[in-house]
Amino acid sequence: MRCTTLLASGAALLALTALAGCSEPAQPGDDSPYTGSSIEGAFSLPDLTFTDTQGEDYNLAEDPNGTTTAVFFGFTNCPDVCPTTMADMAQAVEQLDEQQRERFQVMFITADPDRDDPELVGRWLESFDPSFTGLSGSIENTDQAASDLGISIDRPEPEERTGEYDVGHGSQVLVFSPEGDSELMWKYGTEPEDIAEDVTLLLDEEA
Repeated sequence: MRCTTLLASGAALLALTALAGCSEPAQPGDDSPYTGSSIEGAFSLPDLTFTDTQGEDYNLAEDPNGTTTAVFFGFTNCPDVCPTTMADMAQAVEQLDEQQRERFQVMFITADPDRDDPELVGRWLESFDPSFTGLSGSIENTDQAASDLGISIDRPEPEERTGEYDVGHGSQVLVFSPEGDSELMWKYGTEPEDIAEDVTLLLDEEA
């Protein structure tokens, strides 16, 4: 799988991780309390509508309901990065108390909507944590959302999307404030304990 580097525009250019499997585990910053990299204000959740696992419309900008939200793009046929990331997120959520869990959500957006319908996404996420929000949408909305958030998606051409195929995608998890503005980025391989600690710090700041 090829590796490319993503650049996101904001107050400054931010070098983000690229295709799945191409990133290194996050390391704590020298002067930051967070393990994740700060991307404060670089992105906002876009005004795009998807379908959740119950078949209902879900607008990325309007429906997180004031929660701190971790967003990950992946696909259910992913052999390694996606299940590992979701398992890590589930372990991190387990370390939060009840009030913290009510203020934090994990959002999975499929990068492979041709194969990942809402029902399949729902069944897949239940094996990690049934509280996770799973979304699928049109190719156009999926690619627009990914582009707006600095996420790379690399899938085969339509005529080649038959049988088994891979979808390249950014392996980073982006964290957004209750107002829908970006806060942190966790690289692939960030430990669940570090994720849980970052979430706790964020929620304490927002309280």
